[in-house]
Amino acid sequence: MVDALKQARSVLRRGGILVDARPDSRVVAHVEHRGQRVATIRTQALELRDDAASDRAVATVKRERLLRRVRAGRLWHRMPFANRAEFDAYLREHLRFVHRGTWTAAWRAHQREWQDDPLDLVRAIRYEVLETVPER
Repeated sequence: MVDALKQARSVLRRGGILVDARPDSRVVAHVEHRGQRVATIRTQALELRDDAASDRAVATVKRERLLRRVRAGRLWHRMPFANRAEFDAYLREHLRFVHRGTWTAAWRAHQREWQDDPLDLVRAIRYEVLETVPER
């Protein structure tokens, strides 16, 4: 990924901006039912390793003074699902998340009555705005 960042930098003009935005696996995703958190969803081990490699690559180009941070932060991405069955189907096909959530006692106590209610998957997206550093 360092090579890809260097290549991206090479096509940016002086003072050009590169935005790095990707899922933040350091923050556990969760499921909400009517605004109440009812489950957590972990990131798969392979994805955690890929995310760590991406972090190292960005750190390398900053350390080499090819890019510098202008701003960084976190956004929350909310994904709505019509019901539990639609959510489970999404998880079965998704490569980033484990395929089963850890459900709260409140959900387990009401899962039959709530199974057809809408759910929201809420996950963190980390971003960093990077600027090219003028060559010396």
